Amino acid sequence: MTNSRRALPFLFLHLVFQLFAVALPSNYEPGQVIPLFYDKVFSYGTQLPYSYASLPFICPPYTESTWSEKSRAASWLVIEQDWRGDHPVQSDYKVSALENLDCSVLCTRTWSIEDSLSAKELILKDYQVEWWLDGLPGATASYTNEINTRAYRVGFPLGQVKDGKVYINNHVMFNIIYSKLPDSNHIQILGFEVYPDSMANGQCTHTSVDYTMQEVTETRAAITFTYSVKWKEMKQLSPEKRWDMYIIDPDPSAHFYAIINSLVSVLLLVGVVSIIMLKTLRKDTSNHFDDHDFKSYDDFEDVVGWRLIHRDVFRRPIYGGLLAPIVGTGVQTLFTAAITLGALFFGYCHPAQPGAIVFWAVRSYVLSAGLAGFWSARIYKVFRGRSWLLNATLTSILVPGFLTACLMVESLCVWSLRSSLGISFKGYVMIFILWLLVIVPLTFVGAYFGDHRDAIEHPVRTTQMPRFIPQKRWYQEYSVSIMLGGIIPFAVVFVDLHELLKSVWQGELYLSVFYATGACLLLSIATAAVTVVLVFFQLCNEDYHWWWMSFSIGASSSLYMFAYALVFYWIKTEIHGVAGAIIYIVHTLLGCSLIGLCMGALGFFSTYSMVRRIYSAVKVD
Repeated sequence: MTNSRRALPFLFLHLVFQLFAVALPSNYEPGQVIPLFYDKVFSYGTQLPYSYASLPFICPPYTESTWSEKSRAASWLVIEQDWRGDHPVQSDYKVSALENLDCSVLCTRTWSIEDSLSAKELILKDYQVEWWLDGLPGATASYTNEINTRAYRVGFPLGQVKDGKVYINNHVMFNIIYSKLPDSNHIQILGFEVYPDSMANGQCTHTSVDYTMQEVTETRAAITFTYSVKWKEMKQLSPEKRWDMYIIDPDPSAHFYAIINSLVSVLLLVGVVSIIMLKTLRKDTSNHFDDHDFKSYDDFEDVVGWRLIHRDVFRRPIYGGLLAPIVGTGVQTLFTAAITLGALFFGYCHPAQPGAIVFWAVRSYVLSAGLAGFWSARIYKVFRGRSWLLNATLTSILVPGFLTACLMVESLCVWSLRSSLGISFKGYVMIFILWLLVIVPLTFVGAYFGDHRDAIEHPVRTTQMPRFIPQKRWYQEYSVSIMLGGIIPFAVVFVDLHELLKSVWQGELYLSVFYATGACLLLSIATAAVTVVLVFFQLCNEDYHWWWMSFSIGASSSLYMFAYALVFYWIKTEIHGVAGAIIYIVHTLLGCSLIGLCMGALGFFSTYSMVRRIYSAVKVD
């Protein structure tokens, strides 16, 4: 019975993971038509994607009214696709399972001068095309005959520039990798490779090494779009691993040394925390003292400092009504990060699949709103707050409102440029519905139960008159502690942060889930240890204003991450233009803010636990 009860939480988590799991590829019979979807064109230089179907110079998308599925697997949570600029529409490409095509004409399009200018501008800005087949984005590949050397880069060039002339890639060759199901004639698609080319006059096949390419000129022209389809069987790759080819394995030696250095730093911090706890807890707890009778103690240094402020250490902070909602939302964000990281580590969520991480993060965040309400109410009650309803309202508004405001700034920018990146009106309606019907009720339910729990008892009582805080030296100032508190946690994740920025803003996904998980765990431990140490030093300086400091020191590593992201923007990226800069800053600010919430809540509760522990071990009058 005991073992079965212990297994229930693991069974529940397994069922939740299965509910959120990524769908496997579909099965197709030979000759079955597989729809290909237009999605978008994008550029890493401008960061402004556009719907491919909206381009005036392409073959028009599928318009037959009898087709029931106009777009691929549209998510009910529209912001998942809006935030990536995805607007999939079915195309006229005829792709049938296991049927090769050498040369097929899609359409002949008459270009106006405006069409030519639009195409030329996009090609000069290095725009890439993204299409989808069976849930896989089209990719260009560089590989040998060995499967482990294959690497995909999503998208293919819209055109090419040679010798100062601009050419449109009006021919594409689809190389579709598949595997046969055992004991069946059905197949599953494992890879979707697209190789573009430019050919004048619709000549699909090369009659010689030198052939005429389709130049884009500022005149009227008739452009013929053609395509070829080739199917290639591969038995070494399983359908569950088809997304692995979109990930480039990072340098293991760099990660290995980074993990070793981080581990040594974390162990030193844990050792310092252990020494502090042992030194404070091993004292003779039978001694009684007060503020005016500490000279009877043999060791004077053991009495001064943190012991002298035992009547003020649990005094409620200034603006505690604001700190409680922030800490509560930090717990919610920390839970969301843990669930998403667990899904990545155990394979329920693949990092290369667009929207998979957002899928897990958004749903976990929305469904865990009760945690924010519960812990916000618990902390609010510690601060002797009078209105748990007001606290629950602030908890449900502060962080969601900040996130929505950031998204609105980005949307207003990209809407003015007619980009598909901005969240649509339907997306904002969905955000409002989720907030009003899910987040707010769950937050209030959690706050109700948190408020009706017994208040957390502190080991010492607080006096009515606050104690005078001695003047500090420059290195004891709050700003110095906050800046020092973020250095080691930032150093722990520096390598992974660099590769994450490179993956997001340069289009190549460098990632090792194992190393990323280890870095996140070390970041959490380092944050908790650094916060405990610095707050203890603050208490030894007879400064009892530690509530906000514990959260600020814990969150300080996100400041370094944001600063490094700005340096990365100036040095490493090729993003240009005001719109690209706004998109970069907004996305980076959102990510660093959420990390700051997670680490701030972790630092707060780690410090709170330490303070309660050391003061409960000392008997005072």
